[in-house]
Amino acid sequence: MRPPTHPLQLRLAHALLRKAERSEGGRTVSLALDATVLPELHTAASPEALAHLELLLEGLCATGWARLRTDKARAFQTLADRRPALLLLDAEALTQWSGFEPAAPRWSRALVQALREQPSLLAVPDAPALLDYLLRNPLPALEGRGPGECAAVLNALAAELASGHAAPAATRSYLRELSARHFRGHSKVLDAREELLRLLGADEGRFLEAPIQLLVDLPKGWSGEDVLFIENAVSFERMAALRQPAWARTALLYAAGFRAGARRLRERTGSSLYWRHRVSDADAQRFEDWLYGEVGEVPVGFYGDLDFAGLAILAQLRASFPACGAWRPGYEALLARLDSGHAPDEAGKERQLDPDVTGCQFADEVLLPALRNEGRCVDQECWPGGAGKFEAR
Repeated sequence: MRPPTHPLQLRLAHALLRKAERSEGGRTVSLALDATVLPELHTAASPEALAHLELLLEGLCATGWARLRTDKARAFQTLADRRPALLLLDAEALTQWSGFEPAAPRWSRALVQALREQPSLLAVPDAPALLDYLLRNPLPALEGRGPGECAAVLNALAAELASGHAAPAATRSYLRELSARHFRGHSKVLDAREELLRLLGADEGRFLEAPIQLLVDLPKGWSGEDVLFIENAVSFERMAALRQPAWARTALLYAAGFRAGARRLRERTGSSLYWRHRVSDADAQRFEDWLYGEVGEVPVGFYGDLDFAGLAILAQLRASFPACGAWRPGYEALLARLDSGHAPDEAGKERQLDPDVTGCQFADEVLLPALRNEGRCVDQECWPGGAGKFEAR
């Protein structure tokens, strides 16, 4: 689903979500489209202006995440006369679609206020900046704890960061180890919290993210002809076990979906290689030299599900592999089956977001328009293997 195309849709989506925040989990949230919320509707100067507004409201509700409720139509009434209101159906999806930034929950605001009133509790490099951060980015692991206990956790984090400035690379901790030590064994609290770590005194690169485990099936004597990232494990195993001419000399890579798009994949400390079968030292070294940027680029492809999430992975991959493109043999085979594919809501894909553009011409001009037009998806396990034939159509 593309983001809002008109400022009015964005404004109404945010107004509805702000009301949902204030309701704090009560009954179904509704937003009356009165003269205060939607003055354009009540002051429309012509039938054409009213029709335009109705189209915008229909577009907002077409997402499936909000619904327009009105009184029963009567003669000579316009939409403004029928007490229109928006009903919220899916707050999470509407939030992502509209780019809404929720306000901090009540407990987090209370915590920040308490710490501001007791400045002696915090012993961190920049307490005001840290509290501003927590107001913008609440830390759920602190919910339910008193101000003193929260301050003790943050102080301990800052102290460990200060003591480790000179630590050699070989002794650096993984970020999830740091999180587990300070948050009651919860290892994921500090994921994607780079700003928090900087505010607590961390140097860039002080803590390591868990390396991406990259499974590689390398043809014997691989000399850099071709590399193909495969989204799903079953398809990776099928293609590695039954090589065909289209990928006979291709290095096949599996990194579990979106992980393949992480930039640290191309850093020696950011990824670990696992070989599907025994490879020679020369072949392994040649592959490592390519992956970690010590030799020139080779052609890179991506093959995944024919859905919005699969093509979003392609877009991410292109940040690390600029020449990466959708792999035509696989995607053309899936495209031929799209008209008989499954609806997104039949496979839990209804919340996938349209990536809009990937940067790959084939994906942007052929695959994405087909997905938008058909409203259906095809999983890559259909080919090769699922259809009983290996030839692309």
